[in-house]
Amino acid sequence: MQQYRDQALILQVDKFGDHDAIVHFFTETHGINRGVVKAGLSSKRRAALQPATLVDAQWRARLPEHLGTLSVESAQGFGAMVMHDPLALAAVGSAMGLLNIMMAERDPHPELFHEAVDFLRHVAAGVEKLVWLAEYVRLELALLEQAGFGIDLSSCAATGSVEDLVYVSPKSGRVVSRAAGAAYHDRMLALPECVRDPGHLPDSMQEIRDGLTLTGHFILSRMLPDLHRKPPAIRAHFMDLMARQ
Repeated sequence: MQQYRDQALILQVDKFGDHDAIVHFFTETHGINRGVVKAGLSSKRRAALQPATLVDAQWRARLPEHLGTLSVESAQGFGAMVMHDPLALAAVGSAMGLLNIMMAERDPHPELFHEAVDFLRHVAAGVEKLVWLAEYVRLELALLEQAGFGIDLSSCAATGSVEDLVYVSPKSGRVVSRAAGAAYHDRMLALPECVRDPGHLPDSMQEIRDGLTLTGHFILSRMLPDLHRKPPAIRAHFMDLMARQ
């Protein structure tokens, strides 16, 4: 018998038979996994099995490769806390959807897990919009990094300089300085300060939109095609809402 108990974020819930549910979840030390929750679609259990819910999870299976069964306790639903805010709700849904399709099953990423939980805690707590939006951008950056498609922010791809880095090459994923990229600025992706410096607080929604355009290029045009996966529709909805901010 294989089993473990771990903190977990619920990412997706699928119907399984008449009353059971298959739950996709992301754990702190065991990565992405799936399990069947008996009577998971019942009114008693449904509330604890919503995406963006942090739970104490116990997974059991006869063999490691089996689907297994899942039981959850101590549910804290972050999605329910932002139901009143369409932008926050779309961001939360987008984050859960991307985690679910971008990460390999049973591949531990504890730092990414904590980054995702911190983002959810902050957006649910109602911190300043620009703060949690910047955290969302950095979560997508971390997803790219952990999936092997990270953006190289170390030095200019053309000159090796570490000064005045304002562009990212859409082909190489490396940063480019203002001087080196000037002749090609219309083909470059903008490098917002909140991406270059994690401690920087964005001062405009445009900076966030630039960050999402940057991460979105590598997620949608490079990473997901390589993984033969389609993007979650909720991210496009989130971007539509961001365009109106």
